Amino acid sequence: MSSVLMERPRMFSKVLWRLIQTQHMGGGPRTFPGGVSKWKWKRMHEKRAKEKEKRLLEQEKQLYEARLRSQIRAKLVGKPDPGSDTGHSPMNPDEHIRSLADRFMKQGAEDLWNEKDGPIAERSPHPVGPDRRTSMAAQSVDLRKLMPKDRNLLAGNDRNLSNLGGNYFSSRSYSVQSRGRFRRNDDSSDDSDFDSDNESIQPFWEHKNPNETSNSERNVRKLGSSASLGKYDRKVIKRRVPLNALEDECDFAQQVESIRYELSKKKEEREENEKEEASILSDKRFDECGVSPFTVQALSAAGYVRMTRVQDAALSACLEGKDVLVKAKTGTGKTAAFLLPAIEAVVKGMTSNTNHRVSPIFVLILCPTRELASQIAAETNVLLKYHDGIGMQTLVGGTRFKEDQKRLESNLCQIIVATPGRLLDHIENRSGLSVRLMGLKMLILDEAGHLLDLGFRKDIEKIVDCLPRKRQSLLFTATLPKEVRRMSQLVLKMDHAYIDTVGLGCVETHAKVRQSYLVAPHDLHFQIVHHLLKEHIWQSPDYKVIVFCTTGMVTSLLYLLLREMKMNVREIHSRKPQLYRTRISEEFKESKQLILVTSDVSAHGMNYPDVTLVIQVGIPSDREQYIHRLGRTGRGEKEGEGILLLAPWEEYFLDELKNLPLEKFPSLRLDPGTKLKIEDSMTKVDTSVKEAAYHAWLGYYNSIKETGRDKTTLVEQANLFCHSIGLQNPPSLFRKTALKMGLKDIPGIKIRK
Repeated sequence: MSSVLMERPRMFSKVLWRLIQTQHMGGGPRTFPGGVSKWKWKRMHEKRAKEKEKRLLEQEKQLYEARLRSQIRAKLVGKPDPGSDTGHSPMNPDEHIRSLADRFMKQGAEDLWNEKDGPIAERSPHPVGPDRRTSMAAQSVDLRKLMPKDRNLLAGNDRNLSNLGGNYFSSRSYSVQSRGRFRRNDDSSDDSDFDSDNESIQPFWEHKNPNETSNSERNVRKLGSSASLGKYDRKVIKRRVPLNALEDECDFAQQVESIRYELSKKKEEREENEKEEASILSDKRFDECGVSPFTVQALSAAGYVRMTRVQDAALSACLEGKDVLVKAKTGTGKTAAFLLPAIEAVVKGMTSNTNHRVSPIFVLILCPTRELASQIAAETNVLLKYHDGIGMQTLVGGTRFKEDQKRLESNLCQIIVATPGRLLDHIENRSGLSVRLMGLKMLILDEAGHLLDLGFRKDIEKIVDCLPRKRQSLLFTATLPKEVRRMSQLVLKMDHAYIDTVGLGCVETHAKVRQSYLVAPHDLHFQIVHHLLKEHIWQSPDYKVIVFCTTGMVTSLLYLLLREMKMNVREIHSRKPQLYRTRISEEFKESKQLILVTSDVSAHGMNYPDVTLVIQVGIPSDREQYIHRLGRTGRGEKEGEGILLLAPWEEYFLDELKNLPLEKFPSLRLDPGTKLKIEDSMTKVDTSVKEAAYHAWLGYYNSIKETGRDKTTLVEQANLFCHSIGLQNPPSLFRKTALKMGLKDIPGIKIRK
């Protein structure tokens, strides 16, 4: 009995030790190395991924800075880019070859010359060509001394650093004659700043008379030609050739003319910018439109003083309490045009109705995507900066339902920005939101066309049935198809105001956005996208590019491919979680020198500043979608560029863009080496991603009327796309999927058994 009592404390101590050890190691099952829990394991890998991404970004930055340095050096020394042809002749460094070349160093060796030894003619006194090499008369010592002892090491370094440094070694080389000199002024590049003590050194084969004619110089050039010396006399003296007075005058006149031309061009651009800015901005100020002083203060703090024409046209009707249908271009201030009257409606509602058991919701804003909802919420917070007691909440997918309920109950909420699906979930689950919506004063539908394109018509009808009839409704859109007109009959009153800031004869895209198109087979699309991105990065140091793809899985495929090609790229599409999409969207807004590969979730309403290029790969769903995508660039009266990349069988879509200033892109010269790199990178992409991209591509083009009518042609083009992404055989479809798509008995479609 005593032994049992003695063992019991030991047993308790062991159990306690195991509990302490378990708590110290993170708890949970020991299924991960080191005994960590799955959450610690996940956070550790997320941290590693962020560090890797940071390293890649730093590497890209270093490469870009090195390229800039090489360009600056090339401009300073008057040399071409590193990729251009330098005109160096091949040379064999063997001893017997050099000994054969040395025989021409003797006086009177012109008789031994033949055609294979190279040209014997006199060089031009003014150097011609990109190398701008000086004549051999300036080289006045034994040529054997020109061969450096560490020439192999130097050559190896030059080869290794040619990609980063460009003309580094060639721009730093000096003539043998200048070794005994010193430069009086470090900033000077002229040889006149050197001492001339060594200028009297004579060739070892003869003594030169200062009064002698230039015939001896010609003989020296013949004896010391590039054919005999090869690369052993390739060091360059950067000597300025003196110009006569006439050439100086011509040069000065040309400089004056070029300066005048540049000044006149800048003046024209400034005047054009002022005209276009005046065309968008109105003469009316925000403090003259009758909104709250707190709102005007917030606008002034954000730097907004004058209204745009869209805001001027819409605000007066909205503040009067009318239902309004507004059609306007992207990037013209539509968001502020409905947020200002929305805040005024909340202010009036709070002053008139103070006795409420449950705080009502005065404004409801519906938008098609989560990204657009987040953007509208951010702009709302800016305008509510000096309004105390007014709150705003967002209801979008990708967040927990109970967390939304807690925020609605605990935080101030007079304005809700929501997507239709998540809002309908809250209404149908009897969370108390439907009761609060009975006090609604204003309903706003932003990007109404895209709401209907995404299939939200039934959800909007159910939401409208739960709202009070005595309300004000605003409907904003960039395009006005038939579906939007039908929706306006459901949402707006019969006597609503229609405001069209585009006009019947006006172009629906910005004039400062250059639009062009390219037609190429599917197997060249990825190579062309890579080529366009590289060219744009080279031309625009502060580049910011959006690449639109047809579906989410095609977006993921292109993102992985460009990432394997070592490009600074991010992705956003509907298959990514909401937290990831929000983080990438904010990063792209604040960053430069970044490429965003996305689906149509970023096509509507997203305000990404300073986007320089938009590439659309494949046909958009319709003409309006093309305009929305293109509207991501050229915002705020800045210049932009849009390129549409089509396959030959997609050229019919150009007929829908006839009235837009769309031009054919100049023919491209693609590098064959790039194609091999793309094929190699494509093999590293997971096969499951490629198969999912094929299925998504087939479903997308099958849903379009023009391409989905001829199923046989559609399947043939899908198989071509399949081969272009590195799949040998097209993946199979489920029987149920093939029946729904109408592809069951079409040749080329495999049914999964």
